[in-house]
Amino acid sequence: MMSRMMSPIFEPMHLFWLGYRASANHKKHLKSNYCSTPVIICEPDNSRELSIMIFQVTVFLIAFILGVPGNSLVIATFTKYRRLRLRCMTDVFLFCLAISDLLLLLTLPLETTEAIQGSWPLGNDICRLNYGLCAINTYSGLLLLACISIDRYMLVVWARTAQTLRPSMLCYSKLSAICVAVISFVLSLPELHSTAVHPISKRCEYVGIEGDKGRIKLLARMAKIIGFCVPCVTMLVCYSAIGHVLMQGRGKCFRRQKTLRLIVALIVLFLLFQLPYAIVLSIRMFITKYSCQFWEDIHLAEDVTRSLAYVRCCLNPLLYALVGVRFRNDVIRLLRDCGCIQACLSRVIPKLEYESSATLSSPPPTNIPRTYDVNASKILPDVDRL
Repeated sequence: MMSRMMSPIFEPMHLFWLGYRASANHKKHLKSNYCSTPVIICEPDNSRELSIMIFQVTVFLIAFILGVPGNSLVIATFTKYRRLRLRCMTDVFLFCLAISDLLLLLTLPLETTEAIQGSWPLGNDICRLNYGLCAINTYSGLLLLACISIDRYMLVVWARTAQTLRPSMLCYSKLSAICVAVISFVLSLPELHSTAVHPISKRCEYVGIEGDKGRIKLLARMAKIIGFCVPCVTMLVCYSAIGHVLMQGRGKCFRRQKTLRLIVALIVLFLLFQLPYAIVLSIRMFITKYSCQFWEDIHLAEDVTRSLAYVRCCLNPLLYALVGVRFRNDVIRLLRDCGCIQACLSRVIPKLEYESSATLSSPPPTNIPRTYDVNASKILPDVDRL
């Protein structure tokens, strides 16, 4: 369905998407309050809108349920056991990444409410605050992933240089984290400037100003693409170089194979959850004339890919923090201090104490053959750092 209407100043495009059928009162309101550039009003497929809503709510709930505890564990282990000993750049970046991802995930309850109700539940101030937190922490999370890849690149490819600069690297990492926060805020300014509750769709989204002509919206999309492309290229270059160095080692080493698999997983998952959203934004930025069918398809693609991008936040603790030996030990220590491990084990394995004491009383085994990869020690750093 299409109808001719007056173009509102906040959406200077050829097509205007409504999440519901416009009534006569809405048409009268548009004609009396906005400028006279005609556009085509596209009415969405209600069944497709319902499918999008169900998909978004499902993804948001999964990301929230898995991501909040995971990132909270990382933050808790840092604050409780490493508060005075952030020993390397990776520690600083992982700590900041966990905070950034947690803040981003905390915006999901309002996003979920908006998806279910079809309208923003609170006012403009909360809309702008929620949107700002989402934008800033999205950019900072992506940039911190790039910083982590650079640190690992220095650790493996330029091991001697990194060892020489180690005393000053901690200071550099803190300065880098501050720069990431500043850059993220600057990249999010276009969205913060023109975000509010839309007067027609009643959603928290871009609402331009008179004379804008879509420039701010274009800047916002360019910032999102830059915020993806820079970390993506950085990660591809750094992890490719790391993989090349590790594959030059002679023989097979379990640690080397584990590290290579982890590198492949990092790149694949990053591209899987972030690349589709960047592609959709690029299409919307460079194609200005749409048919209603194309607009409906791109609307669906943007909602789906934006929802999937949140999944990255619940995977980061597993891929970057908890995969390390020190982090796992700190998490186990934290759970033990909280009494969680004893409570669970006492229910699942009542005889654990007896079996453990019997095992400890038996003599340790001797003459166990051990194998070493001599070449691996020359090129592989501590696996916990990777």
